[in-house]
Amino acid sequence: MIGPQPRRTILFDLYGTLVPGGSRLQRDTLAFQMADVLEVDRTKFVDIVRDTFDARVRGTMGGLSETISELARLVGGTPNSRQIALAAEQRLSFSRGLLSDTYSVSHLSQLKSRGYHFGIVTDCSAETPLSWTSSWLSDVIDVVAFSCELGVRKPDPEIYLTATRCLNVQPEECVFIGDGGSNELFGAHELGMATTMLVDPNLLNTDRFDEVGAWDGAIITSLAELVHDSRE
Repeated sequence: MIGPQPRRTILFDLYGTLVPGGSRLQRDTLAFQMADVLEVDRTKFVDIVRDTFDARVRGTMGGLSETISELARLVGGTPNSRQIALAAEQRLSFSRGLLSDTYSVSHLSQLKSRGYHFGIVTDCSAETPLSWTSSWLSDVIDVVAFSCELGVRKPDPEIYLTATRCLNVQPEECVFIGDGGSNELFGAHELGMATTMLVDPNLLNTDRFDEVGAWDGAIITSLAELVHDSRE
């Protein structure tokens, strides 16, 4: 699945690939809790969070506090600064919990010890970059490309190329591995990357805002398969 690359570089999706993305129930529960703090209608707030996914992961709603303030305003709320700060902490706590999951620690550590270089290419909103440095992943991953910081999302070529430029490799020297959301596999393939879909039973409950398109390329069901292939 990995094959010979001059730099042994792997670009990963993040949520649903290296860490859980949170289920629909978990994410809606978080939105309910934030709505209570912000004193806005729960159902309307859940809906607006989901409806603004594209804008949030492109970073067009601003930073975390600005985004929360705007989400509340869109459903008729006028929260004060304390309420916004409390809701932001709820969102950050949820994000930190996802990023602290140790699902992929051993697999990445073994690959790292064999000379592999890693990048993250992910569609995410403002809380992910804010939570990143507290995650064990920040010590293992060489480069991150966060959509909300770049203003583009997968499958736009620029988000992949940002990572490859920082890693000083060409796209064709890379493998891209992800669960298939956001048409990420097709975007990577178009750039000449070797592409593999991860369909891990342990991560199938991840809430995906975009449908995963049909994929007829390489598929693995665990990151352990990468470790096995790296020995060959």
